[in-house]
Amino acid sequence: MSYNRVAVYGHRGWASSAIVNALISSGAPIKVLYRPGSDVSSLPSSVAKVEVDVENQQQLIDALQDVDIVISLVGHEGVNRQHAFVKAIPNTNVKLFVPSDLGLRFSDEQALRAPVNKAKYEVEEAAKKAGIPTTVVLIGCCAESTFSIGIMGIDYPGNRIIFTGDSANQQVSICTRKYVAAAYASIFASTPPAKLAGRAIGISEMKATGSEIAVVLTKKHGAEPEVFRHSLEKVNTEIETCIKNGHPLSLAWCCRKAWGNGTLVKGVGEDIWEVEGYKKATVEELLLDGKLEPYRNVPQHVIDMFNSTFH
Repeated sequence: MSYNRVAVYGHRGWASSAIVNALISSGAPIKVLYRPGSDVSSLPSSVAKVEVDVENQQQLIDALQDVDIVISLVGHEGVNRQHAFVKAIPNTNVKLFVPSDLGLRFSDEQALRAPVNKAKYEVEEAAKKAGIPTTVVLIGCCAESTFSIGIMGIDYPGNRIIFTGDSANQQVSICTRKYVAAAYASIFASTPPAKLAGRAIGISEMKATGSEIAVVLTKKHGAEPEVFRHSLEKVNTEIETCIKNGHPLSLAWCCRKAWGNGTLVKGVGEDIWEVEGYKKATVEELLLDGKLEPYRNVPQHVIDMFNSTFH
């Protein structure tokens, strides 16, 4: 098997750390690019580690030598730093750039005005204008956050659910962190970059409607969940208010709107990648059999922010 030489930027996050570990386990040669002061002590000694200030173009160009694929896994706060890669890559032999997304593709104008969506879109467009072969990975919703912290209007521990628009009858596409990590390794470890360029690759481990999730909640708690209902008109108003005020809830409202109007599943596209030999989890296994893993530590004020929408 011929492996790609992969450089990863952003290795310490909740999702990114699992993805990096899966890439390392794949056997592909991995180089981790890290910011000055970032902790790389958890990485195996066999993994190449290069400290780089991405705003130093020559330093970044040098770090990208002998690399086939650059995968960015930065969080929301680092999205704009990816423009440094867009500037540097044309001066290297990198064959493919994978900007950070870890979400879904929004097509409506309102959602693209939400700050993080707008920033991601601008990075992708800049890469295309620079002639850089690009692949985007769309994962839909993370199971661990979807069910635990209320971001999508599901409160699994508290047995509450918000039906937004027609979300009771519309599906949500969900992936566990383990599946996302396995998919990244499956996609990028050895697939020729030319076969990946220009694609928006979706991954989907499970799908369920709001009503189906409510049934599972009932089985788990022995009582029907407390149900709240939000109209799409209400959600549109909330999105506009959040965008106007720069409030971080805009992304959550956009995701709920996409679920409620039936476009969330479409947001992972039709080019779905299946991980060969992987046994996918189900909603029942996660919520009834206790297989849902903890999400990262979320500040209490963020939890309170999501809880405030249950009314």
